[in-house]
Amino acid sequence: MKRCEYAEWSAYYAGVRPEVIEPGGGKSVQHDGWEAVIKLDGEVTDGSLTVLETRHDPGTGASPHVHRRESETFMVLDGQFTFRVGNAELEVGAGGVVFGPQGVAHGFEPGPGGGRLLHVFVPSGMEGFFITPRRDNSPAEGDRLRHAYGIASVDE
Repeated sequence: MKRCEYAEWSAYYAGVRPEVIEPGGGKSVQHDGWEAVIKLDGEVTDGSLTVLETRHDPGTGASPHVHRRESETFMVLDGQFTFRVGNAELEVGAGGVVFGPQGVAHGFEPGPGGGRLLHVFVPSGMEGFFITPRRDNSPAEGDRLRHAYGIASVDE
């Protein structure tokens, strides 16, 4: 196996620098009744991915939806969550990882104690959905934002 020289590696990742987000760091935003902290965005990762952490009280999950532009991977940091991915219903505790492929319906609901998730979106761009200010809390505004970010709601 050929050793990758620093110059080759640097040229390959030109414009992308290492980034450390300390515990408690990132940009905090409120979204649909839960807190989201953007840890890495497309600006930092040159569009390759977005990483965010979310905190959920019981009843503050995400209803089934489809991402048309990106895949989403979840890691349960604390608590217990029920995930729906496609036709599967999955009970996942701390340390578990769930993959929601692009174009496949998925959603989640925290257990009775709530919990925290780490989300990784590939490629980046989904951070815009979380930081774009809503004009109001109407269903039409929610639909507008979902459409703008390539998200389709899934009827139960």
